[in-house]
Amino acid sequence: MQVKIGGVVLDDTFYGGEDLYSDGSIEDRILDICKNKKQDEVLHFSNEWPILYHLSDIRENLLEWYPFTKQDNVLEIGSGCGALTGLLSRKSQSVTCVELSRKRSLINAYRNQDRDNIAIWIGNFKDIEFQKKFDCITLVGVWEYAGLYVKGANPYLAILERLKSLLKPQGKLIIAIENKVGLKYWNGAPEDHTGKLYSGINDYIGEKNIRTFSRQEIIELLDRAGFPQVSFYYPMPDYKLPDTIYSDQILPRAGDIRCYRSDYSLCRLYNFYDATAYDQVCRDNMFPYFANSFLAVCGEGEGVCRFAKYSRECRDEFRIATEIRNIDGKRYVAKKALCKESVKHIFRMKHMQEKWKNMLPNISCLEGKLLDHEYRIPYIEGVDIDASLYEWRNDSSQFIKCVEKVIKNYLIPDEKDMLDFSITSEYKTVFGNNYPQNGKSLKTTNVDCVCSNLRLGNDGIVYNFDYEWIFDFPIPWKYVLWRSLNQIYTKYNVYLKDKISAYDFYARFEMDKKSVQIFEKMEQRFSNYVRGDGNKEAYLINYRKTALLQNIRLV
Repeated sequence: MQVKIGGVVLDDTFYGGEDLYSDGSIEDRILDICKNKKQDEVLHFSNEWPILYHLSDIRENLLEWYPFTKQDNVLEIGSGCGALTGLLSRKSQSVTCVELSRKRSLINAYRNQDRDNIAIWIGNFKDIEFQKKFDCITLVGVWEYAGLYVKGANPYLAILERLKSLLKPQGKLIIAIENKVGLKYWNGAPEDHTGKLYSGINDYIGEKNIRTFSRQEIIELLDRAGFPQVSFYYPMPDYKLPDTIYSDQILPRAGDIRCYRSDYSLCRLYNFYDATAYDQVCRDNMFPYFANSFLAVCGEGEGVCRFAKYSRECRDEFRIATEIRNIDGKRYVAKKALCKESVKHIFRMKHMQEKWKNMLPNISCLEGKLLDHEYRIPYIEGVDIDASLYEWRNDSSQFIKCVEKVIKNYLIPDEKDMLDFSITSEYKTVFGNNYPQNGKSLKTTNVDCVCSNLRLGNDGIVYNFDYEWIFDFPIPWKYVLWRSLNQIYTKYNVYLKDKISAYDFYARFEMDKKSVQIFEKMEQRFSNYVRGDGNKEAYLINYRKTALLQNIRLV
């Protein structure tokens, strides 16, 4: 029987009459929340994992960057409560959802009732008789459960073969799944499905019908199913709540990944420092093996998008995505708005970049263009300045000398361009009444001119490539220097903290404790400006789990 909720069609012809998969009574609450359109209100003040997992639009980061077209007919296997359904419906011609749970299907329908291109089939996908083939099929967080719902000697292969038969000749299968040997599991994170430590690493001994795979195992299964061509992407911290998507073309480098306390579903142990382990893994080109999860696009050669990073925790007017992709054979960095409120922020970047260029004599600014409602700048091959410091991580004396050289060579303006700082109403809006006495400033300031946004190109030129936070009112330049130092010390804290404290580190650059405390207050106000007063928009912190062993079973 078919019913409609808004524009969404629900069909329970193949429904078995029982929801075999559920998070329990909280799903009744989620249904009521979506019926009353209170998702944002509840999400920002809850601390329950099912609320975060089912309702957060951070989930959309997983596929927001993927180039679906308005001609694509998409099949979404295991659509759940619709965390990705709305995104798919906005980017494609139609979405056909398959979901075992009637309650989750109702949640999905109420959540997306303003859409008219979604149909939800309730039931086991192996029982459904599809009348057409699809341009794209998504299998997000589902493949690992194939043993529960697909019969046969190898249900994980069987489900791939069935999906292959439902694709058009040039169709794509998109799979998201945990990596059984992901680094977080070595470092005390319980396996997501069993709740035990080291289940995947121990190859699921004693477990039935649930398993994830290593990268090589995925490649082999896909090849057997008729998918010899596959592109791998690496969502971080994982595919459930990613903020960054890496690819085999752009992988993280030593210093790029700091995942401490980014766990939201279960409490965990820490056996070692995430930072040092990831740094070594990235340095040795082993990240694809140890990534926490995979996004595999089957039937795709080398993909168009190489990298994506999202800022959904910001206020609406600052919510953007940064992508690195190939356009007409050249590689570009593209900034785009994630909502209508942030379009103005994108257009502002070009205007402010023109004002900022030439403010620092030894740094070049890349010329960007506004095209298709995006701000694009050429991608520069090279190494970020902060990443180059990794070589000296265990030698604090040499490390500090290198930082001193960077500051002197690239981050000191010409004296003739400096002005006496004077406070303005615009300054107060962003930084409050916090400012050091007798400060100097530039006419235009890029407060994000930190070492992670400075790249030494293969041509020997140092480029500043991020123009999101440029202001044309006076800002104490020493605050910008402190931001760069703070970013460096935070990134390399695990190596430096036993040798030199943060305040002693700043003191090496003529910043006393009182000044640093003022800069810290400025930084908090700036964070509030970007994320919302009181950081209400930065709701993820409410959901973080402690680094303690609580209700975790050992294998």
